[in-house]
Amino acid sequence: YQTLWDSQVGDVASAVDGDLKKWHDLIVEASAARSTLDSTATVTEFGPISVRYSKVQSQVNLKYDSWQKELQTYFAAVLSERINESYEKVSSAKTRLESISLEGASVATSEIVLGVTFLQEVTQQLPLWLKKSKELFESE
Repeated sequence: YQTLWDSQVGDVASAVDGDLKKWHDLIVEASAARSTLDSTATVTEFGPISVRYSKVQSQVNLKYDSWQKELQTYFAAVLSERINESYEKVSSAKTRLESISLEGASVATSEIVLGVTFLQEVTQQLPLWLKKSKELFESE
């Protein structure tokens, strides 16, 4: 348990970086590890020696809770950044698509070609955007 005091959440966060899958796995693993600390036993006996560790266990639980909360805060920041990036990309594409005019006598051929080209680019990006959206949704 000394690792709780020795490790910095910032170091763990930088090791995981921006990989949402690794973050998700780390958060799940940290939550699962917390259950091992939830032991109701506060005394262990080794033959005639009895060790009472309720105070230590309480301190370890508090430190772990603090560490886990800080870890979740880092994850929330990474997730928020990714959500904002995705929103900006999709919103920008939506605005540009809405401004494209493909019909009418006043529309130049070059504008129609540019519009169709951009529409094809967006169509190619759609599967990637859907995958990222699903990943972001699952990470929440």
